[in-house]
Amino acid sequence: MTDKEFDFLVIGSGGAGLAAAVAGRAFGLSVAVLEKADCLGGGTADSLGTIWAPNNSLAAAAGLVDDIEAALEYARFVAGGQGSDENVQAYVKNAALALDAFLAAGVDLRLALELPDYFHPAPGGSADGRRMVEAALLPRADLKGSYSIRRGVQNPPGVAWSEMVSWGGFARRRDWPAGVLEQRAREQILGCGEALIGQLLLTALRLGVAVKVKVGTDELLTEGGRVVGVRLTDGTSVRARRGVVLACGGYEGDAEAVRRYEGLPCWMNPFAPSNTGDGLRLGTELGAALARVAVNNSLFVGCAAPGQPDAFFSVGLRGLPFPGAIAVNEQGERFCDESVFQDVVMAMQRYDRSGRRFANLPAYMIFDDEARARYPIATAPPGAPAHPDIVRASSLTALAELIGIDGERLPRTVKAFNLDAAEGRDRAFGRGRLAFSRSNSGDTQLSGNPQLAPLETPPFYALPLKLGGVCSTGLLTDENGCVRHVRGHPIPGLYACGNTAAPTFLGVGYQGGASIGAGMVFGYLTAQHAANAA
Repeated sequence: MTDKEFDFLVIGSGGAGLAAAVAGRAFGLSVAVLEKADCLGGGTADSLGTIWAPNNSLAAAAGLVDDIEAALEYARFVAGGQGSDENVQAYVKNAALALDAFLAAGVDLRLALELPDYFHPAPGGSADGRRMVEAALLPRADLKGSYSIRRGVQNPPGVAWSEMVSWGGFARRRDWPAGVLEQRAREQILGCGEALIGQLLLTALRLGVAVKVKVGTDELLTEGGRVVGVRLTDGTSVRARRGVVLACGGYEGDAEAVRRYEGLPCWMNPFAPSNTGDGLRLGTELGAALARVAVNNSLFVGCAAPGQPDAFFSVGLRGLPFPGAIAVNEQGERFCDESVFQDVVMAMQRYDRSGRRFANLPAYMIFDDEARARYPIATAPPGAPAHPDIVRASSLTALAELIGIDGERLPRTVKAFNLDAAEGRDRAFGRGRLAFSRSNSGDTQLSGNPQLAPLETPPFYALPLKLGGVCSTGLLTDENGCVRHVRGHPIPGLYACGNTAAPTFLGVGYQGGASIGAGMVFGYLTAQHAANAA
């Protein structure tokens, strides 16, 4: 690095890190972003890329007035008593202020009116998308080849989440405008999380942020108990006059940390492979406190993408809720409402005390050939031949034998499900009751329940299900993003945001756009605090 001293150092280049960098420049600080991977974006790049921002000015300009107290009531409902109320309040009450700062800096954002709050009509919930914001689409060429953004497997190139819903949702992929998709792929348009990273990166570079890739951080430097910089893995040092913010993700890619803090036998890293717990290690070496959300509903249910065994594909919105698919356990029984991925992940964490095992693990997504023909399966478009890696059989009994589950119960389970599907209701779990899930993952061309169809057409297929997502444990931070010491006081000069910080702003729940949104809001608050610090 040419410069060896900045006001503000940001470790990590996901949405939270780049937001902190942009905010730091807006507050007049000199800023550098250090990313250990060879590309930028972290987990944000492979996400749907939305920001949950109550009371924002974009909605107000569209004539949609929000109620901040209602938004706070909804956020507390989502947190379910497992969050830090000071951090929940800091997020909700500062979201509009932070969003305005990013808009003023030049980040191109827009409303995503097709996306209501997940749990509407929960207390304080919004039935429209006035609280959901996403990045404008962006040509990759605008980055001028300077930096590479991590390419994920979740989303088709060049499409925004709101567009997917307006075109009929994930299940209606067959009806999306093929010409538009082909043109955007050809022109290398960035959408979803890639677009958000691109917009933040362009703004950061325009404002003069130094962005460095393939630069690992080995140690935090202190003087008089204050963090004053970092030592890099190459042995050199970079100083920070106002502070260091750890925004380098969680420990999703570190098997030992996952075993220690999550304890789930079916874990798979859904984020960047570089997310190996660096932030926790750096912080705890200085006595930083950790916080754990005891009931973690902020996980994703997915599978290894066929043909890409190290790539996590989320089927919580793009698979399990589709008509003609169900989730079953080793006993060959359904165990949840597959149309609500939070129900799925909570059921997969259920522990059988007498059996000394997780009651619903291992678990599988079972679907028939009609579902394969009508709906996208992982990365494959509708109607594509099933990938050779996907287990299949001509009968449910044979399929059960191949994957090692109860071959007598699975056919009975499917028969009962099919009878309900024919009547358009799910008497066991009430599948298809949430408007959010129906709009995203239902097939409205079906008569009756848009998330129910029988599994009747052989061959039948099975995908082993995995869990991964926002980790339950992170560095304990306060309402300004300051990292707290195990003795309770803030560690001077040390901040954390994004998935490096404990999800105290979410608690038990999950709201689309809240993880990225909180990362950006607390990124803004860390920069504000650093700029105002003596």
